[in-house]
Amino acid sequence: MSKLYVIFLTLFLAYGCYDDKGNYDYKLLDELSISLPSKTYSLLFGEQLQITPTIETIIPETDLTYEWEFYGKDGDNYWSRYFPVYEGKDLDYTCLYNDTLLPGEGTYSLRLNVTQNSTGRHFYSETVSVKLDFQLSHIGALVLHGDGSSSDIGIIVADEFQIVKPEFSVTSEIYPHFYSNANAGEKIDGRGQWIFQNCTKSSYNYPENIFVIAVTDKSSVLAHSKSLLNSGTWNDLFNGGLNQGKPENMVINSTALLAFDGGDVFHKGMSDVLFSVPLFAAADSDYDFDSRILNFPHHTWRDILRALAYDRSKRGFVAIIGNQGLNGFNKFMDLDATAGSGGMNVPFNPIDMKADLVHMDLGGLGDHVLAVMKDDEGEYFMVEMDISVKTAPETPKFKYDLMHVEDVKNDRVIDWAFGTSAMNMCYYATVDGIYRFSADNGNMIRPEPLMTAGNEEIRFKGSITMMKILKPDIFSGANNDTYYRSNTEMVVGTYGGTAGSGILYCLELDPLSGRVLSYQEYEGFDEIYDVCIKGY
Repeated sequence: MSKLYVIFLTLFLAYGCYDDKGNYDYKLLDELSISLPSKTYSLLFGEQLQITPTIETIIPETDLTYEWEFYGKDGDNYWSRYFPVYEGKDLDYTCLYNDTLLPGEGTYSLRLNVTQNSTGRHFYSETVSVKLDFQLSHIGALVLHGDGSSSDIGIIVADEFQIVKPEFSVTSEIYPHFYSNANAGEKIDGRGQWIFQNCTKSSYNYPENIFVIAVTDKSSVLAHSKSLLNSGTWNDLFNGGLNQGKPENMVINSTALLAFDGGDVFHKGMSDVLFSVPLFAAADSDYDFDSRILNFPHHTWRDILRALAYDRSKRGFVAIIGNQGLNGFNKFMDLDATAGSGGMNVPFNPIDMKADLVHMDLGGLGDHVLAVMKDDEGEYFMVEMDISVKTAPETPKFKYDLMHVEDVKNDRVIDWAFGTSAMNMCYYATVDGIYRFSADNGNMIRPEPLMTAGNEEIRFKGSITMMKILKPDIFSGANNDTYYRSNTEMVVGTYGGTAGSGILYCLELDPLSGRVLSYQEYEGFDEIYDVCIKGY
């Protein structure tokens, strides 16, 4: 009987639901839409953020309450949520630094919360980004220059030095003496050697760890990235006493930073304030690495070969291998082309060059490296290596004679530069001009004066002091944007012999022909030693 009761009850309920005509009294509620004029805002702490929204609704204004909300933590809360900071339809809010909701430089999320008082309903705008900084930062080029006995740091703000291609052209600004002006006229002792700013993929989570380092033949300076205020020296980057105080180079490796000091190699992530014990200690190794480590943008040799180094003691090329690559810096492989070659005829043996390294960079065909060498007889040559192959004997490709080039033969060359994966982007500089040539499958090198795409020779005012193709391993902004003119922007410094006569030439290169598409001149410097991109 109980089973029959359950069955009849189920059928009754099902019929009752089916027969329900939905005869309810629903009320159609009024809607509201919110539009904001921009998705991103950028300002300094202490400045007013003003936003006027567009509201579309038939709900009476008297029935609406407006609150602007930042996303973050407030007080002792351990979780994040939206907190109201301003009441009113039109935002006019002064962004002030505090320890909780807006605790420092960064990008914060903001929205408008509109409440209908009579129903308690909430309408939210889209979330917009608000970038807050303590101080305005000039994004552009850092120029290390001086008079031979002291050095200064200048900044150039221009389209070609922005990280992302500007939607609208920026107003060009030149600040030749930015560093000395920020430091009560004090300059950096010595003749400039190199300048560097560290902006890795994770830098923007730790803006306090972004810095500018400039090194001369007598001293160094550690500067605040935005203000260029003197914050110390090279040694202040290390835990006390662990480094030799001999700055050689810095390299960005994805989210980490390597420092080369007196043959030792140090490593730190961007969350670390200081370098600690070295990853590699020269005194404990048979290797004596040149600091010009060539870090590969992607892995080769089946994810084994991560970077290329030159051992000054063996006078040969060494591969840095292993999953950790530069972050481990403890696994090396001599590029011995005779080991396991099976009698293969090789043009040179990378581990036994019997020469000193002059310049090395990615260049020539894709995944190829070009290196200029000088042997014990004072003769120069260039080698081309393929780093995409699977065995050491396959690495050496071509050896190019350079002694038939009069500028090389007579020691007039002051700089070399190679464009990545571009056989026609090979350059050398003398004090009088820039010359282009091709790394063409081992064929004889035939330099020509640097020309425009229209076949006109580029002529420079003053004596050339440096040449460089900008290929910074640098990132900028929340999207980790990389420099949009990387590998196509050449900078050339010239000097007329008097204060302020230095000129920086900025030349846009065509990777296919190696010729110049356009160029700009920026004046007001002294002798220019080095240039790098300022991404923060």
